[in-house]
This record gives sequence, structure tokens and C-alpha cells, in this order.
Amino acid sequence: MMTVKFRIRCSESDVFVLEKESGFHVTIGSRVNPLSFGNKLAEYGSLGQAVDAAEQFCKMYTLSKEYGYHLEKTELRKDGLSPIPVPELLDKKLSTDEMRSMLEKDELMYGTY
Repeated sequence: MMTVKFRIRCSESDVFVLEKESGFHVTIGSRVNPLSFGNKLAEYGSLGQAVDAAEQFCKMYTLSKEYGYHLEKTELRKDGLSPIPVPELLDKKLSTDEMRSMLEKDELMYGTY
């Protein structure tokens, strides 16, 4: 059994917090397929942590798309660059400015900017 506890529109997707027996799952699903709760990005022990992570993910995802990244399973990917694992990114709790700096550093380091 799962229950949707939180939903946020994010780009052309929806980010959900689902309550399951094992805890709270942060997932992303396409709005094109409203019956799908998409793929799991991370799992948390409390609703508050999961909601914070969902809001954080949306900001990071939107920003990373500006830099040409796309989401593949649980990683932000861009050709020629190392993938960024979403659970680790969420654990870092970066501000938008810190995330932007990280993305710009990657682009400069790998010469794709």
C-alpha cells in the first residue's frame, strides 16, 4: 500500500513523496503518464525529510537542465561528464548557488561549456 503525501510540479514532471511500509519515497513521474509515480530517487524515514528532499530535488533538477543534464534513473547525466547521483546530491543539501557553482566547475573542468 502506498499513499501520496506530497506532490510538486517540476519542469514537465511531477515529484511525489509516497508513504510506503518501508518509509517515504521521493519519486519523479512524467505528467504525460499521470498513472505512473515514476522512478524512486531516494528514501527517507520521515515525511518532513522527504518533502524537503522533493523540493530540493526540483530546484536541482531544474537548474541542471539549464546546463544540459538529463535524469536517467537516479543520476543526472550529461555527455562527457561524470554522472551525478541524485541521492548523494540530496544528502549534500546544496543551495541553488552552490549547485550552480558545482555545475559550472564541472563544465569548465571537462571543457564542455
